[in-house]
Amino acid sequence: MPLFIHRPAIRILSIFLLLFLTACQQLPVTQEQLAGLLLLQDNEFQPVTTPVESEAQIFALPQTVVEQARQQVLAYQYADERSLALLTFIFGSDGDPLEYVNNATLTATDTYEKKQANCLSLTILAYSLAQQLGFDAYFQDVDVPEYWVTRSGNSMLNGHVNLMIYPTKISSSVQQIVVLRNNGYLIDFDMAPQRAKQQAKRISEQTIVAMFYNNKAADAMMNHQYDLAYHYLKAAIAKAPQLAQNWNNLAVLYRKKELLTQAEQVYLYSLRLEPEHTNTMSNLAMLYELTGRAQEAAVLDAKVAKKRLSNPYFFIMQGNEALERHEADDAIKHFRRSLKLQPHVPEAYFGLARSYLLKQDLVKASGYLQTAKRYSDSATEQRRYQYKLDMLNAVAKQD
Repeated sequence: MPLFIHRPAIRILSIFLLLFLTACQQLPVTQEQLAGLLLLQDNEFQPVTTPVESEAQIFALPQTVVEQARQQVLAYQYADERSLALLTFIFGSDGDPLEYVNNATLTATDTYEKKQANCLSLTILAYSLAQQLGFDAYFQDVDVPEYWVTRSGNSMLNGHVNLMIYPTKISSSVQQIVVLRNNGYLIDFDMAPQRAKQQAKRISEQTIVAMFYNNKAADAMMNHQYDLAYHYLKAAIAKAPQLAQNWNNLAVLYRKKELLTQAEQVYLYSLRLEPEHTNTMSNLAMLYELTGRAQEAAVLDAKVAKKRLSNPYFFIMQGNEALERHEADDAIKHFRRSLKLQPHVPEAYFGLARSYLLKQDLVKASGYLQTAKRYSDSATEQRRYQYKLDMLNAVAKQD
């Protein structure tokens, strides 16, 4: 979910794109939260022809799919067998597997039909099927370090959700994506060893819907569809007005529309809901800097830096931003600093490959691409790295 701010010679999109909302439970709406509705700016945005998906549409599945799942899953007698059959149905066969795609924020139906999902779409599909087949299931927000990805020159902040289903036991080869937790299954795309140690909090269906709307708003902003983004964010706020990230993202949109005073008010409101929300503090600091309030910006920047200087992904983001400015040497410094904090991060090696490609050093670029592929757990990313390696090799042969 998102934000654009100007720094000297760079435009930064600080989007909380995929799924990470820090307030985790549906709380009663307070008078203060109701007052936040006064910060909406309907008069600044036009109606849209693209409808915002309803909650029912997000989770709906065709009856034919539900019946097929019932035949394949409920044919088994024991709970663990049914759970494994459900997982097989979700993730597909070897010939037609469900593929991870970072920006694939889809409804349950679209996820099943397209066989593509990010962690939010996977969770929505799994939850919908589990509910239809009589499984107990609940959503989890995973406490992950701030992690950025780059799309179209924009830095976007990712989070992570997954799903628990009950009851069952594990005894299968699918443990890469499913782990036994207190007699239940954890359904997740990313089951690296470090992920199992991370804390997770139960979240409501309303929060998941708000995350869906935020992701859609981010996609709309990336495409300069600001009116559509506003309607998605308004829908997210209606579902979960207590979530600070909803308001942070609304301020992002106001900033893009050059509504600077309104953006500042909404950032401050977001911080009233969650005073230590790092992304909001960072965005507000950039707004202060843009409007000539360097001292106020410095105070917030210091607080943010204290939290981020131990995060390797922060330096990957800075490296990617340096590459957007075509500053290869500066980017290399950031990527190397990331690897000092946490070795074997494929995104850092990929950043180094891009940096040396910018410096026209094809040998080093190829070497770092190979390393990035070696350390990547994602088959999709491995294919992407291999494709770039093939391209580099083709260029090298022409030389």
